[in-house]
Order: sequence, then C-alpha cells, then structure tokens
Amino acid sequence: MRAFARSWGLALGIVLAGGVAQAQDAVTLKMVGAWAPGFSPTAEVGKNFMENVNRLGEGKVTINFIGADDVLPPFDQPEALVNGVFDVWYGAPNYWAGVVPGGDITELSPLTVPDGGPGTALYDYMTKIYAAKGVRYIGHAAGDPGEGAHYISTNFPVKSIDDLKGKKLRVAPLTRHFVQAVGAESVTLPPSEIFLAMDRGTVEGFSWPVADAFTRYNWQTVTKYMVNQPMYRSGGSVAMNLDKWDSLSPEVQDILLKAIAETQTFALEWFDKNQKEQEAIMVKDGMEILPIAPEESKRWTEVANDALWAYYEGILGAEGVAEVKALFAAK
Repeated sequence: MRAFARSWGLALGIVLAGGVAQAQDAVTLKMVGAWAPGFSPTAEVGKNFMENVNRLGEGKVTINFIGADDVLPPFDQPEALVNGVFDVWYGAPNYWAGVVPGGDITELSPLTVPDGGPGTALYDYMTKIYAAKGVRYIGHAAGDPGEGAHYISTNFPVKSIDDLKGKKLRVAPLTRHFVQAVGAESVTLPPSEIFLAMDRGTVEGFSWPVADAFTRYNWQTVTKYMVNQPMYRSGGSVAMNLDKWDSLSPEVQDILLKAIAETQTFALEWFDKNQKEQEAIMVKDGMEILPIAPEESKRWTEVANDALWAYYEGILGAEGVAEVKALFAAK
C-alpha cells in the first residue's frame, strides 16, 4: 500500500510539474503605444489588437500594455522596438518613415484594408521591407478610403488648392510633401503645440486625421474651417520586434495574425463612427466644413498623391514604386 502511495505521489508530481511547465510556456508580450487608449480613438487599434490576442490566445499568449508617451516619446518608440526595449508597438504608420523607408506606403493604398490583410501579396511585401530593419510588420488598420483620413484645417477660407500657397501650415511627416508641393510653408509641431500655434497665429492651418481626437484637443475653439477633402489613409499600425516574433511558436504567430485580421475589420466602422462624431462637435462649436468642387477635389487628390509617390520613388526607386502600384492594383 505504501509502495502504491509512493508511486501515485510520484505520478501526481510528474503531472503537476508538467502543468507548471505548460503554464510557464505561455508567452507574455510587452506593448507600448504612441497614444494612450481612451484619449485617442486611433489608440483603440492597439487596444483592440491586444484584446483579440488575449482572447484568442488564452493560456498561450498574453499582451500587457505598459504605457504610451509616458513611457517613451512617440517618435522614439520605433527605434526602441527594433532594439527590443519592448515587444509590440502601435501608432501611426508614418512614424516608421525614418526606420523603414517606405514603411508607411499603405497610406496611399486604395484597398479596403490598406495592406490587404495577412496572406495577401501586398501584406507579404510589407512584411519583407520591415523584416530588413529588424521589425515584424503586423498590420495597418484604417477606415474605408476617405474615412479617418488626413484633412487640412485653417483659419482662412479655402475654395481651391491654390489658396494654400504661401500659408504656414503645421504638418505631420506624411503631409509635409503635399504642403510643400502646393507652395505652402511646412511647420513641424507636436500635437500638444497646435492649439497655441493656431491661437497666436504662428501657423494658419494644420493637417490632422480628424477622426483621431480633433476636438479632444479643443482645436475647434481656435480653428475656423476644415476643408472637406480627405488625403491618404491614416489609421493605426501594429508591429513587433522581429527577434521576439521569431522566438514564438507557429501557433502563437497564427494567433497574432488572426487578431490583427479582426482588428482591421473592427477599424472600418470605428473610424467612420469617430469621423462623424468629431465633425458634429466641430460644427456645433462654430467651425465650418468647406465643400470642394468636384474638379478641384480631383486636382487636390492628384497633387497630394503625386507628391507622396514622388517621395516614395526617391527612397524605393522607380521599380520599387511600380511594384507597389501593381500590388495595389492586384485583386
């Protein structure tokens, strides 16, 4: 009987030890974002991705959010991800421009899901150019083309693209090329300085993806107009440290890809909802949304896109741009 008890105790110990080993095999990933969830609607891309991973990967992989700009300035975060300071990142696609040349090219995508989603040729292309810089591209989630996009807001009336010439406009890295192409002066400022710059007349307008918390900065109180002409895609991007990705099992990698596919679907309605909410508050607080004539709208889009394509050709070459355009056109 004692021998049986000892054998049973040994067997139970082995089972429990195996259970502990399995629990220890569960992966925990640290995530940092460019903006904190709650304030920024675009931050919900990262939050939604995390929630999807934690649901789909229960017992196998968990993402812990450790902070946003309180942890590290947003423009320093991509390099920190490459260096393995944390494992997962979310933010604006154009934040990668200095680390992965062409890493924000999906801003010009005409596809419903900007990168086509996991399993497509365009997605594989994005994965390849990021991997060359030590990053595992996870995905770009945005609204439908025209929803959640970048807009120009001003304190002077605009009927034509020519009205921007000579004006001082605050830009993001992405919109700098358009602003310079139309003969305006581009001014680089962090979002926290836009209010004061508009209030004092240091700048006469600025670019911003309106769906992303425009009125939470109270910019509508120091801004008269929004030009109703969307540019590019905006939205949120998710990426991982490549070494960390390579250390994951195929099963966990598949969970992450399923999670981003769900997030990309979520984003389509999310940005549409926030665009409408922001515009309603802007108008209520006295801003005017300026319509653009169809012929001028077409011209505006052509100038905006041509300026960005010219930039990408400078870093990817003519053949690289031709490859991306072919991927955009593929069904």
